Formats: sequence, structure tokens, C-alpha cells
Amino acid sequence: MGLNSTLAQGRYQYSCDGREMPVQDSWQLGEDERGWRTLVSQRLVGDQRFGMEVSALLRDGLVSECRICWRDEVDEVNAHYRLCSAEGEAPQLGDTIEANWTGPNGPQQAFVEGRRRLLFPLMRIFMGPLLLKLEQFKEGLEVVTPDIVDPSQRGKLLAPRVSHRSARLMAGDIASQKTQELGADISGYIYQGDEAERDAHCYVDSRGLLVGYDWPSSTGRLWQVRLRDLEWSPQLLGIHC
Repeated sequence: MGLNSTLAQGRYQYSCDGREMPVQDSWQLGEDERGWRTLVSQRLVGDQRFGMEVSALLRDGLVSECRICWRDEVDEVNAHYRLCSAEGEAPQLGDTIEANWTGPNGPQQAFVEGRRRLLFPLMRIFMGPLLLKLEQFKEGLEVVTPDIVDPSQRGKLLAPRVSHRSARLMAGDIASQKTQELGADISGYIYQGDEAERDAHCYVDSRGLLVGYDWPSSTGRLWQVRLRDLEWSPQLLGIHC
């Protein structure tokens, strides 16, 4: 899923209680050799550049396929997820999700079925489309992600994990003030993610780009993510179009 052309790129800056953290989170959006919209993102930590890289195909507002590579001091683990859409049909919410990953005992495979299950490859750049989709479902959706909760559990690493997530639009003066600080045409969301990111505040622009993300840790620290160094082709209307 390499890129033949680049239409947009940027990076996310991480800070904790106002202090910048050594996280390198960059992304590129373009087209592959087939002309399909492809998003490549990597998040690396420290001098040894351990972390995760994702390459995903975007179709009709959904991640239809993605490849994930996790690299740490132990070894490298790879996974491939895809929506099992009917032949000739566009991908849609509720398609069975096929997952293949390299476990410690060799190749593993699983099929995750569910009427309202959404494939989400975890990286920040995919959160804008995720929030826009969640907004359409007040009760939330079940989201399928590659498991990175405890990388020491090698049998679970990058295996499919199902969790419930929801988002609702922020309201009131605080929302207005925050969105104005981040730019024009910004919508604020209160996001209920996994255990580590309860009541996160997320900010998405009219192109479907996540521009800001704030969440309190269980220890009371405030983590913040901000979009930086954005380059955007004028021919692009949004992250999916």
C-alpha cells in the first residue's frame, strides 16, 4: 500500500501538562498505484524509533483495508485487516472484518462479525473520520482495533479487539472558545473511547481532519495532541474525497 502521489501530509505534536513529549506521529495521504486513496501513518517513540506504522485504504468514508506493523525491542509483529465486502460492492458498516496477524505460535486468523462494527486502525489521523461516523449513531458503535493494550502479551498483540465507543457534539461557551482557538469551521466532540481515554475532547475541521485532542490521564495529567505542519492539496475536499 505504498503511495504513488501525496495529496496531504502533517504530523501530531504530543504534550503532557504543557511539556512536549518525544512522540513522532506523522502521516501522508495520497493514491497508490491503482489510484485508490491511501493513508500512511507512523507513531514512533524515542531514539530507537520503536512504535507502529499503518497503511490503509479509504473508501466511502470507511477504512476498507489496512496493514499494521508493530516494532519494539523484542521483535516485529505484522497484521492485515480488511472488510469482506460483497464482490463489486462498496464497503459498508457491518461488513465482516477479516484479521490476519503473526502470533508467537505462527500465523493467526479471525473473522469479526457484527451489524455495527467499524474498523479503526488506532492512529490519530483516523480519528476525524471515526468521530464523524460515531456522531451519526447516538448509542455509539462497536469498534474493532488491533490490540496494543499490553504489548508484553505477545499472543494478543495486534489481534482484533472489540470495544464500544461514542461521540457527541460539545455545546456551550467552552466549546465555542476552544474551537475558535483552533481555527475556522471546527467542531468539538466529547469522545468516549477505551479505558485510557474517557471523556476526551476532540476537535475536527470541515475536511474531517483531527486538529486537536485533549484527555486527562488516570493520574490527573492532561495530555494534548495538536496537528502541525499541515500541507493540503487544493484539489482535496476532505480526507475521504
